[in-house]
Amino acid sequence: MKILRKVDMLEKEQIAHVRAERDVLVEADHMWVVKMYYSFQDPINLYLIMEFLPGGDMMTLLMKKDTLTEEQTQFYIAETVLAIDSIHMLGFIHRDIKPDNLLLDSRGHIKLSDFGLCTGLKKSHRTEFYKDLTQVKHHTDFSSSNPMDSKRKAESWKRNRRALAYSTVGTPDYIAPEVFLQAGYSSCCDYWSLGVIMYEMLIGYPPFCSESPQETYRKVMNWRETLVFPPEVPISNDARDLIQRFCCDGEHRIGSGGVREIKLHVFFNGVDWEHMRERPAAINIPVKSIDDTSNFDDFPDADLRWPAAVQPDASNGAKYNNDWVFLNYTYKRFEGLTQRGHLHMPTFANS
Repeated sequence: MKILRKVDMLEKEQIAHVRAERDVLVEADHMWVVKMYYSFQDPINLYLIMEFLPGGDMMTLLMKKDTLTEEQTQFYIAETVLAIDSIHMLGFIHRDIKPDNLLLDSRGHIKLSDFGLCTGLKKSHRTEFYKDLTQVKHHTDFSSSNPMDSKRKAESWKRNRRALAYSTVGTPDYIAPEVFLQAGYSSCCDYWSLGVIMYEMLIGYPPFCSESPQETYRKVMNWRETLVFPPEVPISNDARDLIQRFCCDGEHRIGSGGVREIKLHVFFNGVDWEHMRERPAAINIPVKSIDDTSNFDDFPDADLRWPAAVQPDASNGAKYNNDWVFLNYTYKRFEGLTQRGHLHMPTFANS
């Protein structure tokens, strides 16, 4: 269950993002997207009830492994290409493709989550968050001129990664430069993010990782100089070429002319694109039961107390209770125990 406080959505002007997430989850009723069963609201919060995927997420998997093989990487990147394309076919841009949002089902196959929301809500997705670069302390450990070996770099990345994932700041490592510039971007910004993930799978850390979000932002914006491959971690020329074709300017990025050009890249030779989900996953994920949570991180420091409900009064009642912008947010995929057949024209219950 995902809970969104209405007052936060209003104050941060996130209504469009909230609506986009709900709409894409209603429309994207297929194998590549986490299934939403219900959305509803009360005077304080919005709620999304989604399927539980016991395989965990790609972030947790990458933290358990040093690196993935090229065969394993081919599998996960190919599945994510299909997942991203399925969203693009609906007319949506995800804009927040990162390992945390690639969930794994009980068989180890990819499903996309977190739509249209994180892009605007996290400080790390706002350009002004990085503007004051005078405060950046340049850590030589992460500069491309320093021959810090990739093993130490990977260890340092994984040490900080968990904290970044759950902080309010987040990490800008996977965000395309044109998204930061806010000067207009196309759906292929999602493929830049995929290139960063592919690099991380093969090398052990993403290409622009630094010890501060501002320094990471600087590296992303200067990708022509900072996208380098450590010689001590050999990867194939085909893999390197695909990463470089994902992580380049938007006009020349592979996928900007359609998903077909990605599928035809030599790195994907041998991939059966039509039957990806029917074949065994590249890594067997141990799942003991339908409610097994062992493949997810523990949250020892998380404050799980339910936030105190703010009771609407005369001055804020309209803001909470009569907020027309959340009208028709409610959705039911099931009536009783019967799943709806066709979702092309879903029926919305008034809220």
